[in-house]
Amino acid sequence: QLPPDQAVPVFVQGDRMSGRPDLETVIEGNVVLRKAGTVIRADRMEYDQPSDQAKATGNVRINRKGNVFEGPALELKVDAFEGHIEAPRYHFLKNDAQGQADRAEFVDESHTIIHNASYTSCRRKPGPEWLPDWVLRATRISMDTDEDVGTAEGALLSFKGVPLLPIPAVSFPLSDKRKTGLLPPTVGLGADSGLEVTLPYYWNIAPNRDATLTPTIMTHRGIDFGA
Repeated sequence: QLPPDQAVPVFVQGDRMSGRPDLETVIEGNVVLRKAGTVIRADRMEYDQPSDQAKATGNVRINRKGNVFEGPALELKVDAFEGHIEAPRYHFLKNDAQGQADRAEFVDESHTIIHNASYTSCRRKPGPEWLPDWVLRATRISMDTDEDVGTAEGALLSFKGVPLLPIPAVSFPLSDKRKTGLLPPTVGLGADSGLEVTLPYYWNIAPNRDATLTPTIMTHRGIDFGA
């Protein structure tokens, strides 16, 4: 472990480098930057050492403790993990969730705000035609990895490409840790019930006590409530 007053080292590699290592360095071709649990890969990067600012373009991929964002352009203060990435695709380690957005803002190493975003924990299958069974789309999703909680605003839940439920605001877990909130929906279609949509709600009452409430809407029969 480094002493508190000693700067965290930065490791940079690429096909071509220019500039001054103690000031601004330009790296081009197969760029890799490593520092304090963060790995950035790109086609081109400008790194300013005094401000610890990295500007990367072209096939950018940033990995922070297993959480991965990919996009065309990134600006980041590396040690503070403060900045943004444009048009990202992302994948989260703890719950294998994924999605894409117009922009992701890194507030710090534990907090990220994603704009016009999608989110699903459905496991990706091979092939370019793959679509998740369910997906949550929102104007804004805030991620807190300290608390393992995501909060979506202006959200819409879809199943098999069919919009089901608009939700003004909803929170959801970013790991398998128990948390009160909505669970993924179940959708069915039958001759007697018609279209049937169940949206379970998990209630974490206490460390040794919980309940799952299961309201169901059936187009031919009305509303059912189970627990």
